[in-house]
Amino acid sequence: MEKSKTPPVTAQLAHFAAGLRFEDLPAEVVARARLLFMDLAGIIVRAQTLDSTLVLKETLRDLGQHCGQIRVLGSSESWTPQAAALLAGAAAHSLDFDDTHAQAQLHPGAAVVPAALAAAQMTGAGSRELLAAIVAGYEVMIRVAFGVNALRHAERGYHPSATTGVFGATAAAGNLFRLSAQQMEHAFGTALSESAGTGQFAVNGAWTKRFHVGNAAAGGVLAASLARRGYTGATQALEGGEGFFNAYSPDPKPEEALRGLGTVWEILQSGVKPYPCCRGIHAPLDAVMALHARHHIDIARIESVRVGMARRSLHVVGEPQARRRNPSNVVDCQFSTHLCIAVALKHAHMGWDDYEPALADQEIRALMQRIDVYEDARCEAAFPRAFSGVVEIRTKDGEQWREFVEVPRGEPATMLTPRQLREKFSLLVTGVIGPQNAGALSETIGMMECGIPLAELHRHAQPLQG
Repeated sequence: MEKSKTPPVTAQLAHFAAGLRFEDLPAEVVARARLLFMDLAGIIVRAQTLDSTLVLKETLRDLGQHCGQIRVLGSSESWTPQAAALLAGAAAHSLDFDDTHAQAQLHPGAAVVPAALAAAQMTGAGSRELLAAIVAGYEVMIRVAFGVNALRHAERGYHPSATTGVFGATAAAGNLFRLSAQQMEHAFGTALSESAGTGQFAVNGAWTKRFHVGNAAAGGVLAASLARRGYTGATQALEGGEGFFNAYSPDPKPEEALRGLGTVWEILQSGVKPYPCCRGIHAPLDAVMALHARHHIDIARIESVRVGMARRSLHVVGEPQARRRNPSNVVDCQFSTHLCIAVALKHAHMGWDDYEPALADQEIRALMQRIDVYEDARCEAAFPRAFSGVVEIRTKDGEQWREFVEVPRGEPATMLTPRQLREKFSLLVTGVIGPQNAGALSETIGMMECGIPLAELHRHAQPLQG
């Protein structure tokens, strides 16, 4: 039997991304894009004072990248376009609080939105054009992940939000530059040369995880800018014999990248995080919160805790258990089921400001040693459709409590309420820009469908002085 011909994925995604306009978007897609933009904007603002962001800013100043005209939400400085995309992208991914597409195993917004924001300022685009570009970026990035077979790609050691992120960022920036379909294809060809990022950061809790996604955003701006000027890139960048799919995956599925293109909107399957840690820990955290609601949990009474999850999640946030039980920095904490569950058991909540105190809390340190993480068959069967989790607690006096959560909060089927989304946004930005600006920024984002100048977003996202 003749082998089926590989579909022209690069050309078709280029045609889609180049031609998408705001008027093409269903109302529910616009609403989801605005919601995801608000969620990510809050994270970008909050992360402007983070240690890794400050070092990144100092370095970019050393390199003369602070002499541009492009603004970053939550910052009073202006940067070159690539520097702005890098800063915003790294900030957006720093808290591990950014949106997730479960099936594609991605955090799409952190690469796509910063590239779109930089390109929109370069072109003087308004909020409607920005929303369309964001949707183009999400759709391309997610579909590239489908085509490379995200699980097999990640098992090779790649960080998919970075490697696929540069294609999404390129699509978003190229859409705003009004590239032709052919130019967009050349841009993807250049993006292929910029696709990078591995999971080695987990060995020592390195900041490079944050850099990966910011670098993807900056790479997308560069790739689209080069194509805008006529620079040629590799053809068949995705499906070619030495293209992204074949070079980066042992089992690519190129046909999956085009399934439902233009009619099935994958952005609608992106959810938001209620906790600032790897998505694989969220269902177990929800389980702990449910157990708190039914029982009086005193950590001194806990004899043991067992946490079940899918095999991939176990690899990312559960093993090696000796290391996960002894995190030494915040990035370690974000990928430690043991730390996050111990915090939730003690405090009945788990937020960004819990990490530093937890590292010095001897009760939490002791509790982590009594937590065991294992592969659960029911969770494995649900993956990657859902990042399920189960928590089993045994007390010293013989009580046993168990809670299974199939779909964590924040997924499309379990979306946070508008009030919860506003609370998350407010909690993130108020300390940086003040309550008045926080309210004004939220209201302005809520009017993006009406077409507003992007300067309005940046005006309300100014940090407090002093």
